[in-house]
This record gives sequence, structure tokens and C-alpha cells, in this order.
Amino acid sequence: MMGKQSEAEYLWNSGPFRVGIVPRGGAISRIDWVRPDGDGVINLLRPVDEFSLTSGNPSHLGCFPMVPFANRLGYAQFDFDGKTINVPANRAPDPHAIHGFGISAVWEIERPTIDTIRFSHKHDDPQTGFSYTAWQEITVANGSISIEIGVRHLGREPMPYGIGLHPWFPAGEDASVSFIAADCFGTDDGKLPTTRTVIDLGRDFSDGKMIRHNKGLDVHYSGWHGAVEMTWKDRQLSLLLEASDTLSNLQFYIPENGETFCVEPVSHVPNVHNRPELKKFGDVRVLGYNDTISGTMTLTPGLLARSDDSLVDDAEEPVGRRDYSLVD
Repeated sequence: MMGKQSEAEYLWNSGPFRVGIVPRGGAISRIDWVRPDGDGVINLLRPVDEFSLTSGNPSHLGCFPMVPFANRLGYAQFDFDGKTINVPANRAPDPHAIHGFGISAVWEIERPTIDTIRFSHKHDDPQTGFSYTAWQEITVANGSISIEIGVRHLGREPMPYGIGLHPWFPAGEDASVSFIAADCFGTDDGKLPTTRTVIDLGRDFSDGKMIRHNKGLDVHYSGWHGAVEMTWKDRQLSLLLEASDTLSNLQFYIPENGETFCVEPVSHVPNVHNRPELKKFGDVRVLGYNDTISGTMTLTPGLLARSDDSLVDDAEEPVGRRDYSLVD
């Protein structure tokens, strides 16, 4: 029996960055950054390997879009405008819907310019009322790389929309994260937010904390300051993540194995569709025909002071990669 084939990974080069895009799920497989000191290449996202590219699951790749809602939607349904809207529960046996529809769609890549590439998908479901076109646009400028995610509603009746981006970053012994937020939330057994709660010591990252000391953390924050500072001393790398005002909330997740972590800028509290008392902390946006909502995440890498035990990411191509250049 033949093994699974790798998903096509389209490579796009702009400035000091090389980006890998996998159309299935609209996923970004890698963001390679050429070190300004000429000493190799660093993948800003978690490493991509053959398993990631053959899994068919965008969650195994570096970053994926969330649209028309972000994170979990309780029991895959909500009431809106006098109707009960049912959406697919897409992670069995979990009864909830998660991460929207874009993660299961095939996105179409448009012809790029020197510093911009855009990819999009269309969704039309008369039963739910979600009819839209969604896009991601990657732009390189001034040593930074930005990812805009947006959606335009095409249905006759208004519908509530949310958006977000789900980047995965490598962890390790020296990875640390710092950000400031106003509120966070307690959750039930299904990881759905229940009530606003104080940011206690275990969930306060304002002064920076090591990832390895916080394994298993999964917290939603609102009122964050729109910036996350990350450092990896062993890689000599600093990374500033900034988000536009539309992405007013943040989901922070560290798996139990501590090998990776996510800082996800999103537009609303998870499951706010079913929790009207949480709307003031980050609500979905009701869009009429041709209305849009969009938000941008920007990554700015830099080098830390060199140390004797510094490491540089291996820049070799993964085995079996299909290299499609989108630049003449």
C-alpha cells in the first residue's frame, strides 16, 4: 500500500521571507526568515515535516485561518434572528464545532506581486445562512510579515461573523512569552468560557514566563494590548506579534507535551453566540449583504545577542516536498 502523498506546498519568496502555503485549509506551512547576519534561516513557526504535509489536517501545520467563527462553538449550534443555526461538529467525539469552516476548505491562491500574495475561498450554505467569500493576504514590508484575514458576507439575510488566526510556534527549554491583558475566563469541562475571572498569577504573562513552566495552559483573554513578545535564547530569536484592533481577543494554548504553543489573535470570545452576557468582552459582528470584517496579524523577527550555545534552524528542504514557485 502506498503512503499518503504530501499536500502541495506552494513557496513564495519576498524580501527576507519565504512562505509555504497549503491550499487545503488555507494553511501556512512555514515562514522562513533569512537571518540578517547571514548565518542561516529560521522558521518562525513550528517545524514542518513530512507527517504534517501528509496528514491532510491543517492543524498540524504552522498557521491556519478561523472563519466564520473562532475557536469553539458550543454544541455546534446557536440561536440567531429567531432561528436555530446548526453547523457541523467537526472534531468527533467532541460535540462542539471548532475553528469554523475555512479549515476544511480548499483555498485558491492568486497570482502574487513582489510583496503581496492573496488566497481565498467561497462558502455557500443556504441552510445555515453562511454565504461568504473569505481571504487571507500576506504582505512583506519593513522587515515584517503581515497576514490579513477577512470575510465578505454574500447572503441575503444578515449573519454573525467572527475571524481569527491560529499560529503555532516552537517551544523548547528557552522559549518565553510576554503579553498584557485585562480579563480572562474560566471554562467548563468542554473548554467553553463561562465567566470572566481575574488574571491570577498562573495566567499572568505581563512580565514574561517560560513556556516549559506552563504546560497544559488553555486560556482566553480579552482587553489585551495587541502585542505579544516571544524569545528563544537558544535560537537567538525574538519575535513580536502585533494585531489590529479588530482582533481584540487572544487565545493562548500550550499543549501538555510543551513542544509547541499558540497565541491566537481573534475577534470574539469563544461561544459568545450562546453567551450574551460575554458580548461586552468581545462579540461577533453581524454582517449584512456585502459587509466585511477583517483583521491583521504582523510578525517582526529580530536577533538576540549571540551566545556560545546558539542554534540555527536547519534550512534543508523536507523530504518529498513539491516546490511550486509562484514568482516569475
